[in-house]
Amino acid sequence: MPRPKKVQDEIEHTDEAKLEETKRNLLPTGIDVQALVDEVKGRYGKNEKALADDLTTGDNIQLPDEDSDYVLSNTLRSWWSDLVGVRGIPFGRIVQIAGKSDSGKSTTAMAFMRAAQEAGVLVILWDAEKKFGIKRYKNYMGGDPNTLLVTRNKSILNGAKQVIQYIKVAKEQNPDVKILIVWDSVGATLNEQEDDEGDDYSKQPGVTAKQVGWAMKKFNSVIERYRNLKTGKETIACLCINQVYQLIGSVGSKEKGGEQLYYLSSVILQLSRKKDLNRVTKGNKVKFGIVTRAKVRKNHLFDGEECIAELDLVVSAGGIQLASDVKGKSDIVGWDDEED
Repeated sequence: MPRPKKVQDEIEHTDEAKLEETKRNLLPTGIDVQALVDEVKGRYGKNEKALADDLTTGDNIQLPDEDSDYVLSNTLRSWWSDLVGVRGIPFGRIVQIAGKSDSGKSTTAMAFMRAAQEAGVLVILWDAEKKFGIKRYKNYMGGDPNTLLVTRNKSILNGAKQVIQYIKVAKEQNPDVKILIVWDSVGATLNEQEDDEGDDYSKQPGVTAKQVGWAMKKFNSVIERYRNLKTGKETIACLCINQVYQLIGSVGSKEKGGEQLYYLSSVILQLSRKKDLNRVTKGNKVKFGIVTRAKVRKNHLFDGEECIAELDLVVSAGGIQLASDVKGKSDIVGWDDEED
């Protein structure tokens, strides 16, 4: 019995579409690229999905598109997604926030730490500057300092090893746990020779860069090692807080830590304070926040035609806001008119 014309047309259309797709995938040598990829993927078992997912064709490469693939916060999302092009810090990547002192770097780190905790992500804080504010993090930022894993070691090599030990033990207890590493800050951490009274000052920059590079490679290694092979999901993200210094004899600035940190960072944001925010309390002039400018120095996550290059932000004890959203004093997080 002959097929109805409509059904026959659909079959022919489907066959034509498949033929066109095969033609697109067919190299002049006669190799079907998609079939080749499928064949290689099929040689991995069910428990090796992550390895199979590494294999694809160029037109199928894309960034993760689920909230669970990112450390994110609704309060950060309003400006972070505009600047970076993604909704948060993606697991499986290294992100760097750099800037001079008092530009909002640690506040940004705290905001992501709180967001991670709210999502059940384990946070490891490498507090190399030994300045983490417990009261501020708890009372103003809304974070939970009791569930933070912290090392306050100021040595690059020892601190990195302690962070990795935290990760190993956490993964032994729960292989599926997601982790956010926060290193605050790279520039404040010491290399091995800086503890030696007989060190050669001229060698310090090179030694620091090498040891920071070693630490970053170690972090990159554990990011890959603890990728979930069954689901293909990344489970570790890394946020590095860094200082910038002026380039002597030239215009501009540069992040500390050497080339490895720069190369391994998928995103680098530079924050620079524009002005202080002050108010009069009980007859005294007090500072309650700053206006800072966030500028994109490097972005390997955005693949569109153009993106916002910089935004002005208001940084206060309670968090970060878009400066354009702050129309008056009452819009600022933490503002209390009763104290004026």
